[in-house]
Amino acid sequence: MIAGPRYDRPRNKQKSRQRRGERDGMTRSILVAEDERNLVEALSFLMRRAGYEVAVARDGPQAVEMTRQIRPDLVLLDIMLPGFDGFEVVAAIKRDAAPHRPRIIMLTAKGHERDRRRAEELGVDDYVTKPFSNRDVVARVQALLAAAPA
Repeated sequence: MIAGPRYDRPRNKQKSRQRRGERDGMTRSILVAEDERNLVEALSFLMRRAGYEVAVARDGPQAVEMTRQIRPDLVLLDIMLPGFDGFEVVAAIKRDAAPHRPRIIMLTAKGHERDRRRAEELGVDDYVTKPFSNRDVVARVQALLAAAPA
C-alpha cells in the first residue's frame, strides 16, 4: 500500500458530501433546461460528476412541467428555448413552485444588459453568459445550493 498525504489524510465527511451534491444524506437535483444537445450533454456530465441528480428539459413548456413534477433544487436555464423563453419559464416557476422555489441560474448567449436586468427583476439567482467556464458553472451551482435550505 502506498503511504502519503493522499491516503493518510482524514476526510471531512460533511464537506465531502456537499462536494458530491448531497446535503443531509439526500442527493440534490438539477434540471438542465437547454435545447442545444452538446450543452445538455456537457452540463449533465458536469453536474453528475459533481454528485447531483440531473433531469433534462429541451423546451420551455417541458421545463415548467418538469419543475412541477420533480421539484429540482436548482434549474440551469437557457433564455432562448423553444415553446416559450427562459423569462417565461422563470415567471411560471415563481407562480407555481411556492413554497418550494428552486434556485435558478440562467445560462445564455444573450449578454445584453436589459436581459440581465430583466432576469434580476424576475428573481433569478445568477446569470452566466456563454461561452462559460465549466469549473465556474459547477462552483456557482455548489455555492447556491450550499446557501439554500435542503
